[in-house]
Amino acid sequence: MQTPELSAAELPCPGGASIIGSPAMRLLPDNHCFVLTEDARYVWCHASEDGRYEALALVVPEGFTHDFASVPRVLWSLVAPFDLGLASIFHDWLYRHAGEVVTLGRPTGGSDWEPIDTPWTRRDADRLFARIMREQGVSKLRRRSAFLAVQRFGRAGWGA
Repeated sequence: MQTPELSAAELPCPGGASIIGSPAMRLLPDNHCFVLTEDARYVWCHASEDGRYEALALVVPEGFTHDFASVPRVLWSLVAPFDLGLASIFHDWLYRHAGEVVTLGRPTGGSDWEPIDTPWTRRDADRLFARIMREQGVSKLRRRSAFLAVQRFGRAGWGA
């Protein structure tokens, strides 16, 4: 896993914005799944209670296979997988590993990223999904529908 190549001036803090790259990916022969051909990175500000980290980063490695979102085909007229933006990639990564992924933290005033081994909860993964969708301009109705669906039906996918 590579650490984000960001200088202190490029960090999304303190304004609260985030940085998300649109990773290159390739459609697999099944015409359903995609494979990342480069790392996907999401970097955001984090105001921890102890003030330890000013930014966090989640890196999904090259080679990860995903389907954007596991929306049943019959519902695509309401919410198609591609309508949810890149949020699905990070959400799928967290779900596939039941939250047992390394998040990177950049300490306040520091210049290096360090791994944080605290696992994600399902609730935190769903909240990140909603946050990224909002930041990418997914409509409120689609965001809400997708968020409620993963909360209601996502349990089977956690760690699968």
